[in-house]
Amino acid sequence: MNNLGNKETMAKNIKRYMDSHNIDRKDLATVTGVAYTTLSDWLNAKTYPRIDKIEKMAYFFGISKADLVEEYNPTNNVGNNHNEYRMFPVSISAGCLEDIEAIDTYDIVTIADEIMGKYAGRKGIILLKVNGESMNNVIPDGSYIVVDTSKTKVTDISDRDIVVFSENGSYSVKRYVNDIANERFLFKPDSTDDTFTAIEVKYEESINLKLIGKVVKYIVNSD
Repeated sequence: MNNLGNKETMAKNIKRYMDSHNIDRKDLATVTGVAYTTLSDWLNAKTYPRIDKIEKMAYFFGISKADLVEEYNPTNNVGNNHNEYRMFPVSISAGCLEDIEAIDTYDIVTIADEIMGKYAGRKGIILLKVNGESMNNVIPDGSYIVVDTSKTKVTDISDRDIVVFSENGSYSVKRYVNDIANERFLFKPDSTDDTFTAIEVKYEESINLKLIGKVVKYIVNSD
């Protein structure tokens, strides 16, 4: 395949995943850390993204790099291309901690495997809605987050992963940092608003701290 073909394939694939995830150019440019004009060049098949940008897009969409680089083959999606997931009818605060009641009640939603990518059909995947602006560099207010609840131990996650956690029955979503030198866990905002501050939990006070899961992707609500 020649270079032009690669560009055209990449452009088509990016557009398809943008459509299936209901995300616009501005949001994807923010996610990938490129200028709006750069993303437009990709979508118009004028230029080809660097490998690190392909990796960022693949991670965001929950797909492999090959899904962006290679020609789309619809026969790969024939069969059981939808799965059901639990969606809790509550909102996770992306600002200060928020008590959530009736967390054991949930709705069942059906989502296309193309949207869920590599997380399609996985056990332990739940959906929650985010309210607030403290994570708006990454997760816009009103987005639905996909949470892998199998990631509940410190050994399951890495510094700067986005996690849902609870402390004394209150829930929030933040970036996780294990500050070993100072014997504390930090849950940091990622926002355009610098007034948001990190939540600090010292090791000796972490008995009631619980990791609910790792945020593996988000779905933008355009309403």
